[in-house]
Amino acid sequence: MVKEQALQLGADGHLVGVLARPSAPPRVAGDLATPAVLLLNAGVIHRVGPHRLHVILARRLAARGMTSLRLDLSGIGDSRPVPGALSFRESAVVDTRSAMDRLAADGERRFVLFGLCSGSDNALATAAVDERVVGLVLLDPPAYPTARSRARKLAARVRGLGTARAVLTWGGATLARRLRARVDAARGRAAGEDDAVTGGRGMPAIAEYRARLGALVERGVAILMVFSGALGERYNATNQLFELFPELRGRIEVAYFPGANHTFTERDAQAQLVETVCVWMERRR
Repeated sequence: MVKEQALQLGADGHLVGVLARPSAPPRVAGDLATPAVLLLNAGVIHRVGPHRLHVILARRLAARGMTSLRLDLSGIGDSRPVPGALSFRESAVVDTRSAMDRLAADGERRFVLFGLCSGSDNALATAAVDERVVGLVLLDPPAYPTARSRARKLAARVRGLGTARAVLTWGGATLARRLRARVDAARGRAAGEDDAVTGGRGMPAIAEYRARLGALVERGVAILMVFSGALGERYNATNQLFELFPELRGRIEVAYFPGANHTFTERDAQAQLVETVCVWMERRR
């Protein structure tokens, strides 16, 4: 049985979250207890999560003896916006730390942050400044194309065309499109380089991202990165992360779901994701 409780958090109670706990008390407490999981908003989707992902995951974790909090950040869902000069990222970090403070009053000392897309960015930013974060589950975090990923994309496209004539026609059209793009870029009309690489999502420079991940793993933060099949050449193979960051092989765990879309809409994909996260969390005991 799962116990759920709505909470108001933050200094003035402007944040809202739903706490899910196992019905039986934990076997151990304090520093030896399994970390509590904070489920952060995916973009502006409220605490239910995309296609109820956060609800399903929270209840599954509780059924396996783990505590979680589905949090609405300021201005999302039932949480009130807070006037001020903080950026979205800065505000998200403050809110997440406030939620950890509230759970710490109940005895929770260690936390795993779960986030999809911008939620993963907020999780990374919080982990960088708060050592209570001992684990991260990052769904479609920052990802960057590599020479190998571009080659895989090209090979898959060629295989899909079938005939030599179709390949030549496609190749000619692709070359013409790229030439036009270069001309437009020279005239200042094309999208910026970052948009071309990331699809419009702001991401850190590769060197900055490498340093951030390196600092976290050196601190002992356990990291599970989960990639969907929606990222194109930015992620199209299980171990692509280590093509770019070979020094992180064996230090970060990766799961790749090539058949899943960005929000894990399909029930089978969502079920596999939830099971993957639960098994990974059980190893944090």
